[in-house]
Amino acid sequence: MKLSQLLSQVKSDFKISGDPSQIEIEDIAIDSRLVKKNSVFFALQGKVTDGLKFVDAAVGSGASLVVTPILDSQFLIPNCLHLASSDPQKLLVEFLQIFYQPLPANIYAITGTNGKTSTAEFTRQILEFLGKKSASIGTLGVTCDDEIKSHLQNSSLTTPDIVSLYKNLQILKKNGVDDVAVEVSSIGLKQGRIAGLKIAVGAFTNFTQDHLNYHKSMPEYFKCKMMLFDSVLENSAFAVLNSDIPEFLEIKKICENKNHSIIEYGFKARDLRLLEAIDHKIKFEFRKKIYEFELSASGEFQAFNALCALGNVLAKNNLDETQLKKLLKNFHLLRPAQGRMQLAGNLQNGAKIFIDFAHSPDALENVLKLARQLTKKRVLILFGCGGDRDAKKRQIMGRIACQLSDFVIVTDDNPRTEKAESIRAEIFSACDSSKTLEIADRKAAIETAIAMLEAEDILILAGKGHEKYQIIGEQKFEFDEEKIVKNVIRKTS
Repeated sequence: MKLSQLLSQVKSDFKISGDPSQIEIEDIAIDSRLVKKNSVFFALQGKVTDGLKFVDAAVGSGASLVVTPILDSQFLIPNCLHLASSDPQKLLVEFLQIFYQPLPANIYAITGTNGKTSTAEFTRQILEFLGKKSASIGTLGVTCDDEIKSHLQNSSLTTPDIVSLYKNLQILKKNGVDDVAVEVSSIGLKQGRIAGLKIAVGAFTNFTQDHLNYHKSMPEYFKCKMMLFDSVLENSAFAVLNSDIPEFLEIKKICENKNHSIIEYGFKARDLRLLEAIDHKIKFEFRKKIYEFELSASGEFQAFNALCALGNVLAKNNLDETQLKKLLKNFHLLRPAQGRMQLAGNLQNGAKIFIDFAHSPDALENVLKLARQLTKKRVLILFGCGGDRDAKKRQIMGRIACQLSDFVIVTDDNPRTEKAESIRAEIFSACDSSKTLEIADRKAAIETAIAMLEAEDILILAGKGHEKYQIIGEQKFEFDEEKIVKNVIRKTS
């Protein structure tokens, strides 16, 4: 695309040095390391770094245009056009909306503290059951057909950076994907990572304590979550809401003020009213008809995730009773997201080891309650808390672990730049010392925990889930819990 063609569609004010008519634009970047020939580089002011420091690197890599704040309009950039804007972030969104087109018609944005990954994955799979080529984007990266994956940009963030997201959405569209479920974190909303996207459906799972290192307070955390319904969704979009959470009426009011079409799910719901969730069997009422389905994953919270996903799909697909019943027959094929109550191994004595991403008080409580349903014997939990993150949840998680399990092993989980022993001490201070063991080395802790398992016990390795690494200091080390579990079992069998 010619730069002049792109700029003719921009509504924001800007100043540009040089003639844009002969400049070809092939890419947009906010990371100088990703700049290639004919890229537009936006030198944005980040929380930690200033993009102006990387202008030379971007130009050296072939950038044909550099965008900076208006205050730096006199900034000299040799061998490259320079555009100055009073609001580079807003201009970036305009560039992305113009350059990366077309995008998938139906984007389903899912937010909430827990369940985003599973709900996004369930949404993708249900859409596939309907014969729609679909994808999900979030903590696990992009899940889609294998032949598309090699063209995509990977991200370790729940919500990818805005440029990567637009790029991947365009690639998905080019490959015939018109339905995409996207996990949306509160931080992603606050930082505008989905700005400018036309969202067809917004969904809310639940709201419990997390990320207070970033948001500082629960009201601020909630306010950021509500940005999805209050400012991101266009008026008269669809909102799929959990009717059973304390915040439901407040969220519903926000959605009503925006004229969103609301689909409720839960035991108290008007629409997808959950009647029963016993083991793998789910019964619910919809439009005065009773429906049933089975899930391979048990647990009431997975029933909520499945109903939320179903609500997403029903928002954009008008199914009659016969079509819905046919769809529900496939629900036993739904697979939980990687690292979500994932069975990592079985011992010869019938004990089971599960891996789960639970790293908040509510998520830890859910997996322990589920584990209690799965065995009549003991439930053991191994977990830690991440460093440089919400410290207020550490003692809460320690108390929950001790209350709901028979034995607790406190270990490390991505201590980052904090002292690992201090994090463990905070957790341990809320535990019953008679049933709690502290082992710093997570691999040694896993080996010890597995050795403790008696017949039919269940061990939950919580916190890491799909992650295949440990972050200690500022370094990332390989750490694959599933592989560790299988190696221990092989050596002891």
